[in-house]
Amino acid sequence: MKPNFLIFVTDQHRADWLSCMGNAILKTPHIDEIARQGVLFEKAYCATPLCMPSRATMWTGLPSSVHSARTNGVDLDDTYPVLPQILREQGYHTVSVGKIHLKAWHMSPERGNQNITEYDPALLPECETVWNERKCTKLPEGMWGLDRIHFLGGHGNYCFGEYMQQLEEEHPEVYRALRSKESAKETTGKGDNYYSTVPVQLHYNEWIARHTIEELENCPEGKPFFAWCSFPDPHFPFGPPAPYCDRFRKEEMPDPIAWDDKREHMNELYHAQYYRERNEESIDGGPCSYSLEQIRETKALAWGMVQHVDDCIGKVMDYLEQSGKKENTVIVFMADHGELMGDHGMYCKGPFHYEGLLRVPLMMAWPGHLQEGKRESALVSLLDFMPTILELAGVGYPEGPVKAWEGPFAGKELYQGFPLPGKSLVGLMTGGDAEGFDSVLVEDDDDIRKVFLRTLVTPEYKITVYSGKTYGELFDLKNDPEERRNLWEEESCREIKQEMIWKLMQKMLQNQDRTSRRIGIA
Repeated sequence: MKPNFLIFVTDQHRADWLSCMGNAILKTPHIDEIARQGVLFEKAYCATPLCMPSRATMWTGLPSSVHSARTNGVDLDDTYPVLPQILREQGYHTVSVGKIHLKAWHMSPERGNQNITEYDPALLPECETVWNERKCTKLPEGMWGLDRIHFLGGHGNYCFGEYMQQLEEEHPEVYRALRSKESAKETTGKGDNYYSTVPVQLHYNEWIARHTIEELENCPEGKPFFAWCSFPDPHFPFGPPAPYCDRFRKEEMPDPIAWDDKREHMNELYHAQYYRERNEESIDGGPCSYSLEQIRETKALAWGMVQHVDDCIGKVMDYLEQSGKKENTVIVFMADHGELMGDHGMYCKGPFHYEGLLRVPLMMAWPGHLQEGKRESALVSLLDFMPTILELAGVGYPEGPVKAWEGPFAGKELYQGFPLPGKSLVGLMTGGDAEGFDSVLVEDDDDIRKVFLRTLVTPEYKITVYSGKTYGELFDLKNDPEERRNLWEEESCREIKQEMIWKLMQKMLQNQDRTSRRIGIA
């Protein structure tokens, strides 16, 4: 019998914002239980530290340089098969509840898209303007190979989609308060911090949990399911509802890592002057304009959001247990990328490849089939998610209309017939060794800043190389885990830098598109 899959996903969620990852203040018992019953990957990295490209990687198994969604606002190319579609073709019932974000959504007129209404709404299925004007009330049937979809786009007080439609129809006063961005309490922060006035039972996290349970209840008898349960939190704006807005006090929040780091050895991109000189808005993060007090308050609100998500995951897990479906269900918890939250004086996300942004939560459980209570320290990537699910499901990557070549050299290509650059984690989760999990590659193409960079992480070092630039970063992760000292220019580290650049080139060569199979000798 093929296993079911229940995938929990959060957004902009640091790896250390979980108690199972060592957080002594923020308690996440329900997520921790998944780790206790399965394998917790202590050193998991995103493949790109932005929402759209990272989520496209989860669903295609390909890096952002291949699947086309190289940065936020660039649609995923429909050419590549996606995970729900592959599983559906193999008999799975496929469901998505919450955030998907494989198509551009922040396309409002104030952002320069003046002619949105001239396009067929079917071309803009996740666009907020199309949804807010009621030109779209459902995602297209069968989109991404999904049998059932409950769609939510955006975040916090600028969310949209089916959740907002239902709220407008059934609770118009709450809808108006949310749409007008009212706050219950003032905060010391800017527009990214607020206390939500939405009653907790009407919050979108609860909506996502309820619809996930509803879909699990109604799965067709005898068919395995793939359920994508995707929460928009704890992505900014940071505005949890009561009682979660008061769960943590800013006075108890630990300081950001290297908050006082003056970054003298960091390149110009890391300095506020870079943005002032260009008169640029920092779209996705940059030098932090918040005070330390504001950062502490922001973190307290973000942690409240995480605890709310944890409670909602607990409700879904309770149903899974009570329904008897847990025994044959692979449960995954992961996030698309992290959050800087004041580390090194940086805020939010963007091309700033510190550990807080790149490392993500990742854990998998399947009692009786995978090891339980294992903490795995091998270096893994979100690129490894799709190969893992395919192996657990006993499903191969689609070959295309013509069967793969079976000539005398078949099976000798780089991936032995498996074209995805990531590796299945099944071996690591069933007692195998960590061979081959010795580095991860992070890609990042920032069209707005015209910054294109690649980062390689090994157990000892991290190196970042920029297109067309002579500067870069090299950190000794073992002796300088807070990444305070950039070794790029140090003569004593010249050989290490050259070796890391060579390893980076080798990893980049592996990340090419090999999904088109060889069907003949020529």
